[in-house]
Amino acid sequence: MKLGHKSALAALLILGLTALSRGQAGGVAPAASNPPPTKLAVVNVVELFDNLLEKTAADTDIDTMKRGFEKQNQDMQKAIEDKQKGMASFKPGTEEFRKAQDELLQKATDLQSFSSFAQQKLFLELRIRTADIYRKINEAVAKYAAANGIALVFVADNSSVDSARTQEQLQAMVTVRKILYFHPDFDITGKIKQMMNTEYELGKKP
Repeated sequence: MKLGHKSALAALLILGLTALSRGQAGGVAPAASNPPPTKLAVVNVVELFDNLLEKTAADTDIDTMKRGFEKQNQDMQKAIEDKQKGMASFKPGTEEFRKAQDELLQKATDLQSFSSFAQQKLFLELRIRTADIYRKINEAVAKYAAANGIALVFVADNSSVDSARTQEQLQAMVTVRKILYFHPDFDITGKIKQMMNTEYELGKKP
């Protein structure tokens, strides 16, 4: 009996091992999940934003647009001044004087409307370009973090409060600070900047 019992146990073990090996070979066994990343990092968003080639290009475009608006504004002001000088040749109350006065009023109204349009256009362009760059910063940080096993990326800021001119500014700078200290090895600002600037340069090539 003992011998038979041992034989049966051996047979069960063999069958069990065979089934296990078949299950592993056939992919039946549950796949082992990868452990989540545990690394931490920080990015100085202000420093990164100011050192991006795309931000420099956006500043140049907006400055060019601004100078174009300023030139148009100056031309319109010059036209108003010329019209004002020309009115001196007309006798007040005459049809020519009233016509010139109406034209002057129209030019002044056009200048007001143009100034408002130019201001809103510059503000809108700045907001659109800034929002687009910050969106790309978020995407670049996420891409770098995923590729380097980083679980959390914190926003670092400039620690110096010497630029505060009032007590209110100092209080605001202290209040909005997110991180009091981090080891320099955790700072990936330079790496994100290099990655984004390289991708921007490559994107400009035909």
